[in-house]
Amino acid sequence: MKRFSLIVVTLLVVIPCAAHSAASSSTAGVGPHGWDFMIGTWTCKNSMPSSMGGPAATTLTVAHSADDALSVHVNGENFDAMGYVVYAAKTKTWSNPSVMANGAYGTETTQQTGRKTTWSGPFVDPSSGKTTQVRDTYTFTSSTSYTDLYQVETGGTWKTEGNTTCTKQ
Repeated sequence: MKRFSLIVVTLLVVIPCAAHSAASSSTAGVGPHGWDFMIGTWTCKNSMPSSMGGPAATTLTVAHSADDALSVHVNGENFDAMGYVVYAAKTKTWSNPSVMANGAYGTETTQQTGRKTTWSGPFVDPSSGKTTQVRDTYTFTSSTSYTDLYQVETGGTWKTEGNTTCTKQ
């Protein structure tokens, strides 16, 4: 099962459009445009490539989408995934529904803000029918660089399956 986080987030999980406030990594996730600084193209390197953690190298493209959402496209060797980063103002919750080219899908959420956020939720592999709890911890060193620690819960224990560093082009 191939899986690679889309946030950052996923997320992530977004450099602001002219009409939006100038968010930065220090205010990541604050308000409906809290991830806009991510908009653009990012080059990512995964030091732990695996079927769950994704390939060794990917390109992440984040764009402004309808309804103030962000669209996210991640691709690499034998890997392709799409998703959105969406804000629910009433609950101050970010969600990242995503789907992989092989049909696997999931939705991670967070209410955290700032340079370090953890997104978590279920991930479904349709080939096995298995649902797994996953989480991505995004740590921004600047508005143009972050790391994503990807973990999978197995038997009540979190196991690291990916450790990706992304740099904005």
